[in-house]
Amino acid sequence: MPMKKMFDGRRAGIVLAITLALVGWPVGRAQEPWTLEHCIRYALAHNIQVKRQANQIGKLEEQRRSFKNGYLPSVSLRGDDKFDFGRALNSANTYYNVSKTQTANFQLSAQMPLFTGFKLSSSIAQGKFDILAAQENKAVIENNLSLDICTDYFQILLDKEIYRIAMEQIDLTREQIERTHHLVDHGKAPESQLLDVQAQLADDELAATQARNSLRMSVVNLSQLLELEGVETFDVVPVRDTLLVDAIDTPAEIYRAALLHLPQIKQAGYEIESSRRAVKVARSGYYPTVSLTIGANTDYYHYYSKEITNQRFAKQFAGNLQKYVGFTVSVPLFDGLATRSKVRMARRDQENASLGLDNAKKELYKQIETAYTDAVAAREKYRSTTRSVAANKEAHRYALEKYAAGKSSVYEYNESRMKLANARSGQAQAKYTYLLKMKILAFYRGIPLLDTLHGQI
Repeated sequence: MPMKKMFDGRRAGIVLAITLALVGWPVGRAQEPWTLEHCIRYALAHNIQVKRQANQIGKLEEQRRSFKNGYLPSVSLRGDDKFDFGRALNSANTYYNVSKTQTANFQLSAQMPLFTGFKLSSSIAQGKFDILAAQENKAVIENNLSLDICTDYFQILLDKEIYRIAMEQIDLTREQIERTHHLVDHGKAPESQLLDVQAQLADDELAATQARNSLRMSVVNLSQLLELEGVETFDVVPVRDTLLVDAIDTPAEIYRAALLHLPQIKQAGYEIESSRRAVKVARSGYYPTVSLTIGANTDYYHYYSKEITNQRFAKQFAGNLQKYVGFTVSVPLFDGLATRSKVRMARRDQENASLGLDNAKKELYKQIETAYTDAVAAREKYRSTTRSVAANKEAHRYALEKYAAGKSSVYEYNESRMKLANARSGQAQAKYTYLLKMKILAFYRGIPLLDTLHGQI
């Protein structure tokens, strides 16, 4: 191969790889179908809402650190330099009549809180539970995102199967056209039957087009959850069929297990603990505060007068040095009932937090009960549609033999064919609904969603 063509090929490959990386498309996976596990992991790593919640956790952690730092002393160094004209105060605390005096003051001070009415300790404790609640909220966001992806993933699989059934119907209708041609040519069927079958082909093609459009929209919905661009080549890996089990835990059993591990329940509990600390923070306004102050200051004077001898800076700095230590006590007497209002509002927030936990439990039970009902209904529907598919296959075979022998009309044959197609579509819907709901119920029981995927994807 000429060197120039080889170089151009490598350069093109590098440009393509860089372009794919910039748009966020995984290099080397553009043509590969995605597993459900890959979809979930990719979404958790790239979802904007998850990232924003992570930033919120970092913000709360920094806020709690600032509360802890409230126990540290605040140290300041200040220096003043001024010029006085006329009478001026000197280091002996008397006044001189001079035309101009320069005075410099240097002060180093430190102030440290000793007692803040339990405000700092309560704020630190509240910050801890705020962080824990935010972390559980992040887990809630991740779980909801994972469940949404799982739902859209199974919808794609269902739409693909519906589309496959629709395409098979087209193949059957085309075969039917060939048979009808043969029957018409041999005088065993009127030409009107051929026209009817050709019209049926148009209807089947329309149904396939609608199924393809539904599949395309399902792909778009999932790709939007993944925040992908350019989904023309996006595809998913089919789920291996799993055995349908007869035993499904009752909603009460699943609910008891869910209460122990689901993040929305833990989050509500942490919010209650945070609200209790918030009440203590508000009540700190009733208590006095005590702080310790230590420091040192010195002065320097320079008189612009021939009658006064100015001492050197170093001597004045050491000679005028003053050190001090003191305590400051602040006792609240009346603040316009502001503290009382803060305490009352904090207690209202505590009541709301308790109501939030009750509401989270009720919503959880409703979700579990709905998923359980859907799973049981889908299981029964799958069993019935499986029997229906077997029966309609036999009926279709018999109708095909009769039609090929010219003993039945095209309407009878089409009716059997459509019954078989509807039974297969219903079977597919029941199968994927059942598999999805069983994954959701397993998730509620405490099995992480990704753990339920191994061996099935």
